[in-house]
Amino acid sequence: MLASACLLVLAPAAPLLAQEGGNPYSTDLSQYAQLQALEDRATDLQTNGAQDAEGRAQIIAAWQALQEAAQRTLLADGSPHPLAHITKISIASQLYRQGEIDEALAMAEAGVAGAQPYLEAYPAKMAEGAALIGLLLTQKGEPERGLAMVEKTYAGFLRLDPEGQSAGFFTAKSNLEFSLSQTALRIGRTQEAVDYQKASLDTREAALGADHPDTIASYYSYAQTLRRAGRMDEAESFARTAVDRAIAHVDPSDPTYARAFEMLGIILANSGRPVEATQFLTRALELKREHEGADTLIFGYGIHNLGTILLERQRYEEVQPLFTEAEALMARYQGPASAFPIMALAYNGQASLALGKPAEASGLLEEGRTRLGEDSSDVEALGRVIPDLVRARMLTGDRDAALAAAQQFDDAVRASESTDAFEIALATLLRTYAQGDDSEALVAAAGHVIEPTRRFVKLEDGAALPVRHLAAIDLVMEIAAQQDDPALMLSAMALVSDANLARATGRRAAKLRDENPDLAAGLRELDEARQTLDRADGALLLAIAQGQPTDALRQDFAQAQSAGEQIEQSLQQRFPQWAAARVLPEPSIADMQARLGDGQAVLAVTPIYYGTYALLVTPSGARAIQLSATRKDVVDLANALGSSVRVGSFDEAASRKLGQALFPAEVMAQLGETRSLKIYANGPLASLPFSLLQGWGGDAGNGWLLDRFSLSYLSGLSAWEPEERKPDQGPLSLVAFAAPSPFTRAVPALATATLSPDGAPARIADYFSRTAIDVNALAALPALPGTAQEIRSIAASAPWRSQRLYIGPDASEAAIRQEATARAEIVVIATHGIVAGEIEGIAEPALVLSPGDAQGDTGEDDGVLTASEIAQLDMRAEWIILSSCDSAAGMGGGLPAFSGLAHAFRQAGARDLLVSHWKVRDDIAAFVSSQAVLNYRKGMSKTDALREAIRTLRKDSKIEGADSPFAWAPFVLIEG
Repeated sequence: MLASACLLVLAPAAPLLAQEGGNPYSTDLSQYAQLQALEDRATDLQTNGAQDAEGRAQIIAAWQALQEAAQRTLLADGSPHPLAHITKISIASQLYRQGEIDEALAMAEAGVAGAQPYLEAYPAKMAEGAALIGLLLTQKGEPERGLAMVEKTYAGFLRLDPEGQSAGFFTAKSNLEFSLSQTALRIGRTQEAVDYQKASLDTREAALGADHPDTIASYYSYAQTLRRAGRMDEAESFARTAVDRAIAHVDPSDPTYARAFEMLGIILANSGRPVEATQFLTRALELKREHEGADTLIFGYGIHNLGTILLERQRYEEVQPLFTEAEALMARYQGPASAFPIMALAYNGQASLALGKPAEASGLLEEGRTRLGEDSSDVEALGRVIPDLVRARMLTGDRDAALAAAQQFDDAVRASESTDAFEIALATLLRTYAQGDDSEALVAAAGHVIEPTRRFVKLEDGAALPVRHLAAIDLVMEIAAQQDDPALMLSAMALVSDANLARATGRRAAKLRDENPDLAAGLRELDEARQTLDRADGALLLAIAQGQPTDALRQDFAQAQSAGEQIEQSLQQRFPQWAAARVLPEPSIADMQARLGDGQAVLAVTPIYYGTYALLVTPSGARAIQLSATRKDVVDLANALGSSVRVGSFDEAASRKLGQALFPAEVMAQLGETRSLKIYANGPLASLPFSLLQGWGGDAGNGWLLDRFSLSYLSGLSAWEPEERKPDQGPLSLVAFAAPSPFTRAVPALATATLSPDGAPARIADYFSRTAIDVNALAALPALPGTAQEIRSIAASAPWRSQRLYIGPDASEAAIRQEATARAEIVVIATHGIVAGEIEGIAEPALVLSPGDAQGDTGEDDGVLTASEIAQLDMRAEWIILSSCDSAAGMGGGLPAFSGLAHAFRQAGARDLLVSHWKVRDDIAAFVSSQAVLNYRKGMSKTDALREAIRTLRKDSKIEGADSPFAWAPFVLIEG
C-alpha cells in the first residue's frame, strides 16, 4: 500500500530494543545469561547492520536464533521465556520492510497474543507490535479491525499503574496513541484522531519535558493531524512551535531538527503556500544530507517529500531525478516491493506522462504494478499506479493492456469495504474508457468523477488538487472533447477554476472561521455532512457497479445531499462574508450564453495534465475541443514566449507556434463573427497576455491576436458578470496611490541572530524567531519613485470630478480605508504586488503600501494590504488599476496572483481590474491607464477602451519604444 492520504510522511522512529528497564525477564539476569549474546547480536544487526535485502535476512536470522533459544528456556511455571514471543514482533517488522505483508501480519499477531501476559515487562515492544498490526490491517483494507487491535493493547496500558514506570513505558504509551490517531484518520474518525494525537503529545511532554526531541516530534505530529482535520492555523502554530523549540534546544545533527522543518513545509504546502513549503523542505533535506548522510533511508524520505511538493507544483522535470533517487534508496533499505519505492515509481510515471512521454510512463507504472502483484487487492496502492498506467497504455495504442489494468483496479475497488466515492467513480470510468464501446456510459462515468472531486476541493480547503485528481479531470476533459460535450467540459473546467480560486481565497475564509467560533462549528458540521455524503455516494456507485439494488441507497444519498445543502444554506445566510469568499455558483452553458452580447465569445483553455483542452462558447453555440498540442508543448511555448518578452526581446517562433496551437482553424472558424473575446486560462497561460500571439487560424502570416479581437480575461468561470454598456459618463472621480515609503530593516529578535552583509538574516533560524511579516524582505523591495509621476500624469490627462493623490507616506492602508477611496470610480494603486508565500508571513496575495507604526506586525496598518483586508473594504470603483507591480504575474506554485486580488476587490464592491503582466516604463503605464479611462468615459466598453488605448500607444503616441511588445502587451483587463 502507498502512504496515507496526506502523501507526505516523516521517517519512522529508530527501532526500539527488546530490553526494558526493570524487566524481571532481562537477559542481564544470571538465569537467562545464555540468551544475552543472541539478543545483543540481533539488536546490533538491527541497529547497525546493512538495511538492504541481504542485511534484513541476517537480522531475521538473528532474531529467529534468539526466538528458538528463548523457546527452550523455561520459566518457573514451565512456559517459555517471553522473548519467544517478543522476537516475533521484531521479525514481523523486518518482514514488513521486505514487503511481505501477510507474513508480517501473521507473525506480529502471534507475537502480541503470546506476549500479552508480559505487557508491563515489555511495553515498548508490545506498543510496536500493536502499532504494526494496526498499520498492516489498515493497508489490507481492514482499518476498523486494526483500530480495535491497537485499542485493545492501549487499554492494557491504561490499566497499569503509571507510578514508577520508566520513560520507556510512557514512550510506548505515546507511540500507541500516535498509532490510534493515524488509524482513526484512515477511517474518517477525525476528531478521535486529533484527541489521540493530543494525548500522545501530552504523554511525552509530561514524561520527557517540553524541550526534549521526542516531545518536539510529538508537536509536529500533532500539527500534521490538525492539518488532516482542516485546522490549518492551529497546525501551523504547533509546527512553528516545533521549529522554534528545535532551534533553541536541539542540536542540528539530531533528526528531530530537520523533521521539524520538514513538517512545517508540509503544513505550508497544504495551506496553499507551496513556495514557502519548498524552502522549508529543501532546508530539511540539506540538514539530513549534512548530518545523517545521503545514503540513508531518512534522506530518501526527505527526497520523497520534496518531490511530492514539486509534483503538486507541476514542476515535473525537477521531480523525476528526485523520485529516481528516492526509489533506489528506499528499495535498498525497505525492499523493492514495499510501499515507498512503489510510490516513487508511480510519481515518476505521473511526471513522465505529464511531460508527454506515455511510453516511458508505461514502463515505470508497469514496474510498480508488477511489484504490487497482479493479484493485489490494495485499492489505495493500485489507485496510485493503475489510472495513469491505463491512460499511458491507451496513448501508446495498447488497449488490451489498458483494459487488463483497469479491470484489476475495478475488481479491487468492488471487493473493498473501505474505498471512497472518488476511487469507485474513477475505477468505473477507467474500465469504461478502456473498453471504448459505449459512448453514453462513458460520458455518464466521466460525470460521476466530478462530484467527489468537487467535494475534495471543499473538504481540503485551500489545498492544490493532487496530481491523481488532475489526471482524472484531464481524462474527463478528453472524453468531453471526444464526445463534443460542452456541458461536461464546463463542469470539469469550472472545478479546476474553483479549486484555483479556493487556494487564492482560502486564507481569507480561514481567518473568518478562526475569528468566529459559531462559523467554525458550523463548518465542522458541514464537513461532516460532506463526508457522510461522500460515503453515501460511494455506496451508491459501488452498488451500481456491482449490479445490486440501489433504491435504498439512492434514498440515503438524497437525504445526505439534502442535509448538506441545508447546512450550507444556513451558513450562507448567517455568515455572508464567508459565503462571498467560498460559495461559487455552478456555471452552465446557457447562463454563459445569456451573459454574452452580440459579437462576444468565451474561450477557456486548460493545459491540465497530459492534454490541452478548450471550451468555446458563443451566443448561439458551444464546442468542447481537445487541441493537438499536449500540456508539455503549450507550457514550453508559453514559458519561452513569456520569458523572452519580459526581458525586452521577443521569441517570434514561440509566438506563432503558440498562436497556431491555441487558435487552430477549427477554433477560428467558430469565432468568425466574434469581435470581443473573453479568455479563461490557467497554468503558465494565466501569466501570459494572449495579445502576443500570432499565427492564429493556422496562417503563419497572421499578426497580433489583439488586432483581431478585443481581449479580456476571466479570473474564474463561476464569478463572471456581464459588463453593462454605459453612455458618455462625463468626469469621474479618481483616487491614486504611488511611491509608498520603504520599510525599515529590522534586527532579528534573537540576541544571537546574525546578519549577512546585506542585512538579511544569515541563519535560517533567524527567520523563525518572529511570527510577524519578514520586514527585511519588504525593505529589500526596490523603491518606486517614478510611480509618483505616473499617477500625476493620469491626474493631468483628463478633467476629473474629484481627485486625491496619496504619495509616499500618505500611500497607506489608512488612506485606502478613507471615504474618498470608497466612493471613487477609478482607483489606481502603483506599488509592489506580493504573491502568497513569496515573503515569510504573507500567506495570500497582497499589495505593499507605506508602513504605519505597526510595520510588519500583521495589523491593520502594517503596510501590507492582503486580499482578506481588501475583501472587507467598501468600494464602488468601476476600474481598479494596479500598476508597476507585475500584478498579473503567476505564483511560483502555479496559481495566478490576480485570481485572489480580483475576487477580493469584487467582494469589496469594485468591478474590474486593469493590470500588467510585467513592469513597464512609468510613462507608458500612465499613457495606457489614462487613455483607457478616457475611452471608457466616451462610452466604449472596457475591453474596447483598453484595446483602443493600446492601439493609440502603438500607432499614434510617438513615445519611444511604444511599438515594442514589451511596451504594449502586458496590459490586460480582468473581469470578475
